[in-house]
Amino acid sequence: MEEAAGFSTGRYRRSILAATVVAPLLFLAFSWPLILSGANKGRGASDSINYHEKAIRAFSSQFPSLDFSDYLSATTPGYHVLVALFGRVVSPDRTALQLFSSLLSAGLIATLASACAWRMRRALSPFGVIAVCLPFMTSLYVLSSGVWLLPDNTAWWLLLCVLLLSLRRSQHAGVWFASGLLLVALVFARQIHIWAAAIIWLAAWIGPGPARSDAPLLMRQDVGGLVLPRIARACIALLLTLPAFALLYWFYKLWGGLTPPTFKPMHGFSPQAAAPAFDLALLAIAGVFYISYWWEPFLKLLREQIWAVVLAAAIGLVLATLPATTESPSHGRVSGIFHAVKIAPVLFAHTSLLIAPLSTLGAVILVAWLRAMNPRARWIMLAAIAGFSAANAANPQLWQRYHEPFILMWTILAASLAVWSGGSAVKRPGLFATVGPLALAALLAAVSVRGIFYERTAQDAGFSPGHVEPSALNPAIPEP
Repeated sequence: MEEAAGFSTGRYRRSILAATVVAPLLFLAFSWPLILSGANKGRGASDSINYHEKAIRAFSSQFPSLDFSDYLSATTPGYHVLVALFGRVVSPDRTALQLFSSLLSAGLIATLASACAWRMRRALSPFGVIAVCLPFMTSLYVLSSGVWLLPDNTAWWLLLCVLLLSLRRSQHAGVWFASGLLLVALVFARQIHIWAAAIIWLAAWIGPGPARSDAPLLMRQDVGGLVLPRIARACIALLLTLPAFALLYWFYKLWGGLTPPTFKPMHGFSPQAAAPAFDLALLAIAGVFYISYWWEPFLKLLREQIWAVVLAAAIGLVLATLPATTESPSHGRVSGIFHAVKIAPVLFAHTSLLIAPLSTLGAVILVAWLRAMNPRARWIMLAAIAGFSAANAANPQLWQRYHEPFILMWTILAASLAVWSGGSAVKRPGLFATVGPLALAALLAAVSVRGIFYERTAQDAGFSPGHVEPSALNPAIPEP
């Protein structure tokens, strides 16, 4: 009776708890040996030594009067202040700081695993859920932030919490208030994520909805009808997100821009039109390994609304052909899959013949994912990936470390939503539902091994705020 009513039984609760506990412990099993052994190679170690540790120690020495006017990070200082407080109260030792920072990453992993385990509890075992989440855990960019003093995972954690609150079926002022507080913390940790306000507004506009629905894609009634209640809810949510905008404006006035002055030459506002195609390409690569979750919805989409598939493919192709998508360090298009783009064929010295088909495929996979979700979730998830891509299009540096963790997190959540709200084919996914993610995790783990063990040893270049060598602002070398 309890199960039929939609509540988890004791067995399901134990399953969720197992996934939630084992996943972060597994991540710490990866990261702590590296921390305790003093691993000091690769981009993550170099950024930690040259930028973020210096910012942390500067803030630690300034308590209680912190100077945010300029420091050695391109992000807002939330992560650095938190770790500095730990260093001041508990221990300033580098290893201790790294261990504390790794616990923030473990919180991110636990939150992602618990969200997936709740939605997938009837379809997958705890170890199946961990397999679905494993690519995120083995990503070089997530693992690096779990080992060294890097702010990335703290921001991803806060962003994930905002997204999960927006995905809640129950929407009311308490949820929007909590989302507004999380958004303030998120902007204090990484200013570019102010875009997440849009999904809070959209969640309020849509309101509550059923968990399970096999409705066709993008029906007008999902976001239309009963306009006055929708406007009222959205206005309340808007008011509750204003503190985050006020905080961002305060930093803007303090810095004279959207980054601390030291990093304006590298991260000042400048359009990067290739960002949407880049994100779709990453979504295509990840999506292939999760095909068990979107293939059946894709076939439904072909039967119901083939025009949506054709339109998505056309949009993906246009996004990859209008802007330049070739490898170009001087234009911020470097690292990650741009290593492959560099050796792949190029059309008219402008369009990468690797990015273009991947972007087209990514757009098709995107609409297949959306068809697999219930109507409410699909609008939130579509807004999330669109908002993320649009915000990052304002950053001139198209570095994969800024994009890959979000695309993986989005893909994993999409798989859980497909199981939770999709048809019978995805409610009981087959063997490849775990084999595919495990294969992707192995591939990303190989990249991580190379990036951590076979790169150059990190050295302190003697940087200080306002005194970073111009060569250090070249994206071909370690990034802040």
